[in-house]
Amino acid sequence: MQSTEELSETTSQAAASALCPSCGRFVGPYATCPYCGAHIAGRLSLRMVKIVTVLLATVGLFALWWLARHTEIPLLTVVETQGTMNMAYVRVHGKVSRSLTYDPEGGYLAFWLDDGTGEVRIASYRDVTQALIAEGRVPALGDEVEVAGTLRIREDYVSLTLNVPEHLILTRPEPIAAPAGSLTMLDEGLRVRVAGEVQSIFSPYEGLTLITVRDDSGEIVIAADETLIALTGPLPEIIEGQGIVVTGTVTLYRDTPQLAPATVRDIVLSAAPPEELAVVEPCALSELSADDEGGWVNARGRIVALEGFKGGLKATLDDGTAQVLLVLWQSLYTELPEPTALDVGAEVEVEGEIKVYQGDLELVPGSPEDVRIVTAAPELPWVEVQALSTSDTGRIVRLRGVSGDPVAFSAGVKVPLDDGTGTITVLLWSNVAEALAQPPQAGMMLEVVGEVAFYQDEMELIPRSPGDWRPEP
Repeated sequence: MQSTEELSETTSQAAASALCPSCGRFVGPYATCPYCGAHIAGRLSLRMVKIVTVLLATVGLFALWWLARHTEIPLLTVVETQGTMNMAYVRVHGKVSRSLTYDPEGGYLAFWLDDGTGEVRIASYRDVTQALIAEGRVPALGDEVEVAGTLRIREDYVSLTLNVPEHLILTRPEPIAAPAGSLTMLDEGLRVRVAGEVQSIFSPYEGLTLITVRDDSGEIVIAADETLIALTGPLPEIIEGQGIVVTGTVTLYRDTPQLAPATVRDIVLSAAPPEELAVVEPCALSELSADDEGGWVNARGRIVALEGFKGGLKATLDDGTAQVLLVLWQSLYTELPEPTALDVGAEVEVEGEIKVYQGDLELVPGSPEDVRIVTAAPELPWVEVQALSTSDTGRIVRLRGVSGDPVAFSAGVKVPLDDGTGTITVLLWSNVAEALAQPPQAGMMLEVVGEVAFYQDEMELIPRSPGDWRPEP
């Protein structure tokens, strides 16, 4: 411990160093006395201190910049993220698992990435989105993507904002050639190339175009939505019967495989089919089994039963060796040249895809051209209402009369029909009523075909399809 004398001596020396040795006045930190101009030895120039300080700060900033450029951004999995990582700058790697969301006006682009442990929502905005579009680096379903950005921990999901276009690395798998009819639910996420003929073009609503492509093995639907068009350009002009080669990722719609192209350039057309489709010879229904699911077959037989369901008709086709259900979707049935000719007793030749639903074999034609009516169904005889009784339940009959006021209910419309001998309620289920070219109204002269039924002791006539409701001029 220093003594009082030593402290006093040290203080005196410090005070003396602050005085000019020439004039004795206080000069503080100056290296030259401002009064007499004498040079004070042992002093570091204030200017030199400033220069050294600036140099050190510059070197420090450069070192920080170099470290930031050369330090690897940490790679995380979704399951590793936690609340304390909010706003951290991290990398994620995975496969695009859902369709893209794009707002052309705001420049907002988003997609979901699955890394095997969970999903993270990737988003970009304005300039970054435009740069990705201009460089052709917009991800699509099934693409492998590595992206770095700002992590956001939400209550119910994790998101990451892409701030720099260069921090998105896209890898698109090479497609494999595959027959259209060979694709199943197990191929979901696989990138394939399918060649065939355009069977039909359908737009169920504005913003979605469905292109059915068929080859010798079967058919598959190509889905092109408004996001694909907005990001990669308009679809080429497509006509039925054209040859087409489509590259895309297998997705599922209600467990049915379809293809989603990454860009409209993945749809290549030719003036004619790439090669003539093989002629499908008729086969016996007894030869078909669940093992043929997804195959394209030709069958011929007689319609022995017909019933409606929500979305269309199911006809039982019998060729003498076995029976199979013929599924006619409403859109296809209404485009047949003579829909009413396809009824019980009609002989038909049908090409279609074999499907299995709840253990039953189904034959599903792809277009009206796949259904050929060899012999039209015989015309049902006229029946009077007064001649019907409970013993006729399940019978298909044909009536003629004048309609009364329709009454709507939750599942459809009920219309009284008076044929002069009595009145029967015509029950139009909603799927039939909504497909009628001329909606029911009072005073219509009608011919109606349907199945006789009884509900709470009231007799009803239930048309199976819009073709069973036949207004007279």
